[in-house]
Amino acid sequence: MYVINTIPFKYLDLIDLQINHFYYSILMSYPVKNSDIEGQHILFQVTPVQLSKLRVLLAVVFSICSAFVFALALRYSRKFYNAFLFTQCQEESVATHYQIETVQGEQFVCAKKFIDNKPYFLFRMLKYRFNEQSKSYEPIEFDAKEKVISEIVQSRNTLSRDLKNQYFGTCQLKIPIESIFIYSLHAFTGPFNILQYFAVAIWFAEKTVLQPVLILIFTVLTVYLNYFLYVRSRRRLQQLANIHQEVSIKENDQIKVINGADLLPGDLLILKDNQTLNCDCAIIQGDVIVNEATLTGEGIPIPKSALPNQNSLFELEKMSQHCLFEGTKLIQVNNAQQNIAIVLRTGFTSLRGQYFRNVLFPESPSMRFYIQAAKFILEIAFIIAVVYGFLLIEYIPMEFKSSLLVLRFLDNIVWSIPPSMPIFFQICKTASLVRLEAKGVIGNNADKVESAGRIDTCCFDKTGTLTTLGFKAIKAFPEEEKPILDAIMGCCHHLIKINGQLLGDPLEIEMLNFVGWQCNFNNNPLTIDGNGKTYIIHKIFDFSSSKSMMSVIVTDGSKYYLYAKGSPESINSISIKKRDDLIEEFNLNAIKGYRVLGLAYKELQSNQIDQQREQLESQLNFVGLLVMENPLKSDTNEIITTLKESGLDIKVISGDNPLTTIQCGKLAGIINSDNEITFLDYNQQNQEIILQYQQPNSIQELESFIQTQQELALTGKFLEFMTNKGNFLVEPKNSANTVGKSQSKEKIFTEINQIDIDDGSFGQLTISIIKKTKVFARQKPEQKKLIIQIIQSFGRQVLMCGDGANDCSAISQAQVGISFSEADASYTAPFSSKSTSLDCVVKVLLQGKAATMTIIEVFQYQISVNTLKFVAVLFTFLEAETFADFQFTYTSIISNIPLLIFLCLSGPCDTLAKYNPLDDQFAIYNPNLNIQQFQIWGVAGLIVNYFISTAVRDVHTCEIDEPIDNCIPKPIEELKKSGDIQSVMFMSLMFFFMTFAINLYISNPFKQRYYRNYLLLLWTILGFILFFVSAIFPKGGKWAKLINVNDNAFKGYNWIMIAVVVIAALLGFITQAILQKYLPSKKKIEF
Repeated sequence: MYVINTIPFKYLDLIDLQINHFYYSILMSYPVKNSDIEGQHILFQVTPVQLSKLRVLLAVVFSICSAFVFALALRYSRKFYNAFLFTQCQEESVATHYQIETVQGEQFVCAKKFIDNKPYFLFRMLKYRFNEQSKSYEPIEFDAKEKVISEIVQSRNTLSRDLKNQYFGTCQLKIPIESIFIYSLHAFTGPFNILQYFAVAIWFAEKTVLQPVLILIFTVLTVYLNYFLYVRSRRRLQQLANIHQEVSIKENDQIKVINGADLLPGDLLILKDNQTLNCDCAIIQGDVIVNEATLTGEGIPIPKSALPNQNSLFELEKMSQHCLFEGTKLIQVNNAQQNIAIVLRTGFTSLRGQYFRNVLFPESPSMRFYIQAAKFILEIAFIIAVVYGFLLIEYIPMEFKSSLLVLRFLDNIVWSIPPSMPIFFQICKTASLVRLEAKGVIGNNADKVESAGRIDTCCFDKTGTLTTLGFKAIKAFPEEEKPILDAIMGCCHHLIKINGQLLGDPLEIEMLNFVGWQCNFNNNPLTIDGNGKTYIIHKIFDFSSSKSMMSVIVTDGSKYYLYAKGSPESINSISIKKRDDLIEEFNLNAIKGYRVLGLAYKELQSNQIDQQREQLESQLNFVGLLVMENPLKSDTNEIITTLKESGLDIKVISGDNPLTTIQCGKLAGIINSDNEITFLDYNQQNQEIILQYQQPNSIQELESFIQTQQELALTGKFLEFMTNKGNFLVEPKNSANTVGKSQSKEKIFTEINQIDIDDGSFGQLTISIIKKTKVFARQKPEQKKLIIQIIQSFGRQVLMCGDGANDCSAISQAQVGISFSEADASYTAPFSSKSTSLDCVVKVLLQGKAATMTIIEVFQYQISVNTLKFVAVLFTFLEAETFADFQFTYTSIISNIPLLIFLCLSGPCDTLAKYNPLDDQFAIYNPNLNIQQFQIWGVAGLIVNYFISTAVRDVHTCEIDEPIDNCIPKPIEELKKSGDIQSVMFMSLMFFFMTFAINLYISNPFKQRYYRNYLLLLWTILGFILFFVSAIFPKGGKWAKLINVNDNAFKGYNWIMIAVVVIAALLGFITQAILQKYLPSKKKIEF
């Protein structure tokens, strides 16, 4: 099944319908009739609105009057934009736009457009229209739902090709690339960019030129570098998305060759060898063999056949064995007849199109750190404003020009909110992506790197992720049934041979090799030699996920047989005689981690061979088992051990048998082999909860057992029961079954009443079960996603690692997703590993922790140095001085920007820590304690140097005992860009800026040591050299003039100034070491 459906529609019923009805009646909103083509971008409701021309005019006036502040408010607040510019409509016909709301609560406004005088709107590459009958909006798609197949074919050309093209668009995945103008408009009007322009204006007003010019140049270069990377990424997606080819269609009984981009839903497509499909379609004639690696990640040839009964209702989900999907490659077609498929979905409505929509419109990352950082910055800004207000007591008597006081206040506020901070955050994440790509892991979403630094739960698929895709046959049981078992294993498969190579499911290849029979692929129909007979394959029923089995009809020349293989439980359920002995043997081998297939047959009469599959696959003779080994990958146990030692909660989410998955979990080290493993299942037919655990010592009631510290396993049926049914009562039935020689036991509990899922006791029990469950077995694709959602509802940060389309929804839902496939399906995942090794998970987590810690340090550094700069400027203001242009440029750009860039390039340490970086800015032991203590010691150093400097200056530059302010001419209309105090403050800042980088850098346990970041190390050494040269030799000639240091600033006390800043830095280092020991900026991963 290849359906991405991120939120099962049945769970939307949990919404309070009465509230919604009231809401709709007030707002004239309409519900949305959802479709699976929406993928994870599901709309909830649509409200027709009208753009008010009067309000647009008012917005223009307000924007001009407010220097475009009002326009920016409209740009940043989507809700304000919607509320101010649009009015609600009583009738849909007068609407100019649609206000839409997604199931996640996001709001958007889409323009109203028309096709054939009928309104529609475009949202995230899909078109929606109003359905008059249901009074709801729905995605525009080819009308094939709930229709008879023959009717679909007959009515396929109801619309003209021109109208079809307008409704459905071209058969292409058009990856949009913003123009450089639009990109620039968005980039240069970001919140921090606006703050940057504000700062530049202030600096120009203060007659500081060099610094603002360099800041603007740096901003422009950064924006267009990001645009270059954006365009490169989008062009790469375009190359992956577009399939350029000519195709043949059947029109009016004639074959017509057209460009593949011109295919439209309803076209009859001629299928040919080696063709790559660029649409989703259903086969109505012929049969083909395809490679769906672009969807599943597994290059296994899969047979597809024509829809068997064109008088039945078309159901895509149930008929996937007759449907072809975009990106699929046709390996071989049946040349004995014409192979025709009807086109169903094109462009972004196709399954592959949904994958690319997920890439184009990813879920927004967590903003907790940034929101808290913004609050902390505002606190700093408030403190700065208060301090500045207090110092006005000193400033006002000095008779400063009013504009100077205002500019200085605004300048200080700007320093408290570093406008370049987001640029360095992005550099941290981009550098991590570059390092990952060098290690064979491709990332397509930089924000997910930061998310990887907070992961506390890792979920893995089983087959192809924890284990290899290969199989090794161990034995067929029982031995006395060998002739019929050999016949089933030799015939019940759908293998092909192309260019002399046997292709197909690795399990079936191993099964055929195990039995040693010979297939004559050149014969039509296929013949197989074995047991001294020649078997002719009459019909093949491919594997059905709903039935968990496949079957074939064969004849040995005298009789017809149905041979079947599949899940032993499924085979046993449709057998004439229930084989408890085989189920016992199955359980014994499943517990050991083996893959076990049930083998069955049925003798047929010649008049039965054309019956429906449901009739044929009943009343079987369950005769034996095939035991196969699906070994773990070579590094699975090692990687899982590493992850567990780091404190992560590890879970398996698989579609495989529970007992096999449990044993796989034990072999991988996910489950402690010494622990009891409780296995929860649900019998829907008898409405029974089955509690089965794998230790023989005791049987406990369900609730009391859940309260213990045991690890659990549960099936998809039990999960469905929990989410759909409600409460259950732990009351034993009289019967109990014994499972095999393992001495495992079952206890049956009956559901005797149904309580809503909102029931408190059931909710708590459900939470407890999910938290303790290590193995989720027999899970459908949509259930995998649901499990991730439930785990996230506990506040967990989840990583999902899997391969294939059945994992795509779960990968998209998780905070971080990793795929092993390089196929298109892997682009659903933020990270894709070029190799199949599980060490890609460790690589992503290492980079994530390092990047998150670096982002925190960048934040701390910029806040610390700006606060220190604010204090230094306050002191220079007392002398009516300010920093010279070069000094401003050095402290803001020359010193800091390279240092921050090199800091962002810090790599991860070699081992995975059992901690995550502490990014909670308001925790009792938050990382801002580092900022505060550095600020305290830095400010203390500046204060001491200020008072020493003023004391020295009183003797040498003013008349004895004359107040210092009398040395400054009044009124003060302009600040001096040279002087003793500004020289001393500048020299002190030179030293503190380098020491802050060292003291704030926390390598253990997330990042490489400071000395291993060679660029950062060299830059700080250079900074220290410049400081000591300038401080020891204050009369440094040209260098002193360049940095605007006053030759008479120190008057012989330069060594005291050096001692003061060194002692302050050492005290800061000692304090930081103590804080890191007792209040570390890391949090242990705990649950």
